[in-house]
Amino acid sequence: MSLPVILDQNGRPMQRATVRQRGFGGETAYQAASYSHPDMSDWIPRSVSGQSALSQERDVMVDRVQDIARNDGWASAAMSRHMDVIIGSGWDIAVDLPEKSLNLTADEADQLSDEIEEKWTEYATDPAFWCDAKRQGPMASVLGRAYRHRFGDGEALAELCWDEERGSPYATLVKLIDPARLSNPFHEADTLNRRDGIDIDRYGAADAYWIRTQHPDDDYIWGSGSPEWVRVARETEWGRPIMVHAFEADRDGQFRGVPPLAPILRKLKQMTQYDEAELKAAMVNAVLAAFITSPGDHGEIAESLTDEDAAKRWDQRTLDRVNTYKEMPPKIPAGMAHFLYPGDQVTLTQPGHPNSGFEVFFRAALRNVASTVGLTYEQLTMDWSQVNYSSARAAILEVWRGLTARKDMFAAQFMNQIYRAWLEEAIDRRIIRLPARAPSFEAAPAAWSRVDWIGPARGWVDPEKEAKAAGLRLSLGISHLEKECAEQGMDWKQVARKRAREQRFLSALGLSFPTSDEPKPGPEKTETSDERDARERQEARAA
Repeated sequence: MSLPVILDQNGRPMQRATVRQRGFGGETAYQAASYSHPDMSDWIPRSVSGQSALSQERDVMVDRVQDIARNDGWASAAMSRHMDVIIGSGWDIAVDLPEKSLNLTADEADQLSDEIEEKWTEYATDPAFWCDAKRQGPMASVLGRAYRHRFGDGEALAELCWDEERGSPYATLVKLIDPARLSNPFHEADTLNRRDGIDIDRYGAADAYWIRTQHPDDDYIWGSGSPEWVRVARETEWGRPIMVHAFEADRDGQFRGVPPLAPILRKLKQMTQYDEAELKAAMVNAVLAAFITSPGDHGEIAESLTDEDAAKRWDQRTLDRVNTYKEMPPKIPAGMAHFLYPGDQVTLTQPGHPNSGFEVFFRAALRNVASTVGLTYEQLTMDWSQVNYSSARAAILEVWRGLTARKDMFAAQFMNQIYRAWLEEAIDRRIIRLPARAPSFEAAPAAWSRVDWIGPARGWVDPEKEAKAAGLRLSLGISHLEKECAEQGMDWKQVARKRAREQRFLSALGLSFPTSDEPKPGPEKTETSDERDARERQEARAA
């Protein structure tokens, strides 16, 4: 009897190598696609798009992130460190108008840039907080709250309102919106042209946003009645932004943001439970010092339940014991003594809490958390005891690139939109007057809206060495004052103005202005990084 033969599409018998199944139950060219490998056989993830992965799961994920940020110190620290490094106390503006695009001379561009910076600063720092529709703080406060949403919710949402009757110097107001209010009306299912509260056009760009009038939980608590939704267009007919939606899409076709803590959330929750369990075990180990066993047996106890004389003897013995402990209670420093039933004996174990490996394990877990959110372990925990100068500087420089990229993206999606709307109003109302030959704002909005934002200082691990390096870069012409000042959170124009003012003041008093060219008292030996590391290790061992 002949064996069956499998034929190919041309009717020829298939070769052995070709007959092998690919995928289910067979060998695969890549082990990552294997269904038979022991480590891969049970791993069959669902194929999802960028948005379908979020539409039904995002609300639960965000609620969990917000909950752990409220109740766990490490999650809260991750959010606070991001705020400190990216937002700080707010951003300063640096306008650099393109001369050729706007048909301006260099002097006109500089003068107009200074004027715009001054007017923006007045608007953003107005003590009446007119820039904030809720009037809770200046623009720095609006920026900080928006980035907290960006970190905790994965996105920041705001509406740029126009109100000429409020009595504020400008009609442009920024109203932050909790992203939880962005949803499909009455929680309808997504459609081809509407995804998770966002209407999209034929190219997949956001066209309008459906905003719930109140937070869902507010409707539940205060009984505001049936929920209502308002459709808000993305921009006006002439391009002025109305809705500002800042998030970073991980995949094409994604319309809502994912919190940075989402990939590490499960492990972070387990770390919280482990931390609490270790703490409780240590508390029990500290409090449960000893047991005291009483004489007697179960037979004697059983006899006292049926025999009146035996019961009296047992009661008298118990009363004598209680009176004795009242007069001379057993005392154990920083602990308690527990009483057991007669005849019971307990042998105390040595649980060894806190566990000797707890710190090492938890430090490794925190490194995982720090890496996920784009920070160093030292930045997250504020523990710098395990690092030296070279490794600290290398880590800060590496992390700074990622944080700078995240800051620039948030600036482009959020602050630039607010600035563009404000500048359009300032020019339209002639608060800022343009030269006659310059194009109008409507004709060149991108050129007029070109702006940089100066965030918090990067900081210096070794101020002397890094200041000398900055001076060397400037002298070699491979850097400029604006860049060097911006890395330290300063506006180079303000630095130059203040230095000129200080120089005039000191000259009037007959004093010289200090410069780096002044002779030093004596030669100093410069410590190399290797020498510094060796000294730090020696000091650590001595400590």
